[in-house]
Amino acid sequence: MSEAMTETAITAERGSDEPALVVDVEGFEGPLDLLLTLARQQKVDIAKISILALAEQYLAFVEAARKLRLELAADYLVMAAWLAYLKSRLLLPESAPSDGPSAEDMAMALAMRLRRLEAFRNVATKLMER
Repeated sequence: MSEAMTETAITAERGSDEPALVVDVEGFEGPLDLLLTLARQQKVDIAKISILALAEQYLAFVEAARKLRLELAADYLVMAAWLAYLKSRLLLPESAPSDGPSAEDMAMALAMRLRRLEAFRNVATKLMER
């Protein structure tokens, strides 16, 4: 990711004053949280997404965002880790049915956690404004 693209990614809005990680990989260009949502809804082929390119862009983002907020970088690390996990589940050969949750179930759980995190942040912001 070029310096200009990193700067653009850092200053992009994420529905608030927080910067958003904008990824540009084969088959997708946009915010990481949108990529996660589309992958969960099976509207983007994550088999075509390069995890290496995603990781490199994430590291560039973290380096630039480190000065802004560590919590934000951690949020994106969680999303990137889930995307890597979902892709690994797609790439690995199908094994015997396990008792563990499916990739779709885990993606839905992640989406719920992200919504809950956003709700907690909104409440915390309102409490801090009092």
